[in-house]
Amino acid sequence: MFESADPKQPFYVANQVAVSEENIRVLTTLFEPLVGIQGVGLYITLTKEFDEVPFAKDYKTLYQLQDQTNLKLEDLFSTLHHLEATGLIKTFIGSNPVLGETLIFEVENVPSAGEFFHTFLLSSLLLERVGSVTFNRLVKKFTPRTFIGLKDAKEVTSGFFDVFHLSAESAIDAPIEVKEAASEVPKDNKGEIKLGNEPVKIDWSFLVDLFASYHIDKEEVLKHQVEIKQIIDFYHLTEQEFVETSLITMSAGTDKLNMYAIQNTVNENFGLNRNKEMVRKQLQQKPKDADKTIKNLSTADAELIRAVDSKTPTDYLYELKEKKGGYVTANEKKVIYRLQDQMGLTPPLINLIVHTCFEYDAVLTNNLADRIANDWLQKGITTPTEAIAYLKERKNKRNQKQYYRTPKKTVHKLTDWSKYEKQNQTKKRRLSTEERNKIFREFGKNE
Repeated sequence: MFESADPKQPFYVANQVAVSEENIRVLTTLFEPLVGIQGVGLYITLTKEFDEVPFAKDYKTLYQLQDQTNLKLEDLFSTLHHLEATGLIKTFIGSNPVLGETLIFEVENVPSAGEFFHTFLLSSLLLERVGSVTFNRLVKKFTPRTFIGLKDAKEVTSGFFDVFHLSAESAIDAPIEVKEAASEVPKDNKGEIKLGNEPVKIDWSFLVDLFASYHIDKEEVLKHQVEIKQIIDFYHLTEQEFVETSLITMSAGTDKLNMYAIQNTVNENFGLNRNKEMVRKQLQQKPKDADKTIKNLSTADAELIRAVDSKTPTDYLYELKEKKGGYVTANEKKVIYRLQDQMGLTPPLINLIVHTCFEYDAVLTNNLADRIANDWLQKGITTPTEAIAYLKERKNKRNQKQYYRTPKKTVHKLTDWSKYEKQNQTKKRRLSTEERNKIFREFGKNE
């Protein structure tokens, strides 16, 4: 540790450090218990003493630093040593032809709260100084918090190219002045600024070089820059993946990009690797209640299991179609290829999916096969044995529902027309002489 008893000792500050509001918060909350309030004050004072081109006569002395901080020389060096020990200041001894020996202070950037707590010597010392209760309060104070409603929210932030128009040349290959500025201004650890909703950074130079190797010139790429960016951003593709997908849509001798065809191809193939990985993880799970499942199978079920286990999906498809008297279509073979190659399902499970599909329809389709496969995987069914047991259970439940919910028959009571006739038949009788006379007397009175 260096100390000087000479208050006239010259000193310089070697660098410039900007202190932000968050830096002040870290200094006064985390470092102050370690270096004291004098240490925080001395650090901030030194950040303001930088002179880019100091002249010999522009030097300052320790006495002036004492006057600014109101510290004795002994206390000044004690405070400096605390700042040095905590990584905030570095001290050097230099030689000046005019002034002789000089002190040079290099001011370090204030670390973030995360860097502080990950430096175990500092955080351990803080715990010792402030105690567990205050230490835990400080940890919570600097723990990032996120609004809970953000979890399920959809981002609608505008991207850079949604708002600004920049020439394609500048977007792909930055101007010389921009590159020179980047080399002169140092970059911190945070890297580049995220511009709006731009989850994928595109290396346009690399993309142009990739297309150039397939005889697609730079101008053709630049012409479709906005469309390319939208596709890469939306589907989170790499430059290599975009180029490989584009080549699928091109025929021999073509040097133009068909963006409509590229969009359709990307949309069709998007997420295949992710789906395959999801299926692989599901198939690796241990079968549930294997013993119980096997006991519930009949002889016919065992024969079906042997059939789906012993044949390739294509052979099994032809066999089933031959039994039904139909024929295999090209689309049906595509369904099998998709289930095996793109989804990663096992051949026995694919065979049973095909068998189940034909119980509902005469033709194997993607929609029906996907519904059955998704239903089984979501139930944790990964083997033909489990699938057969599940199908039988579902069939029994459907029968039970029909049994317990058998609609009551509405009984219509039929009319017995013979009884009706008898009940409603007018009894025939002859009128008496008195009754006939009464009718004649009353006739015509109301006219």
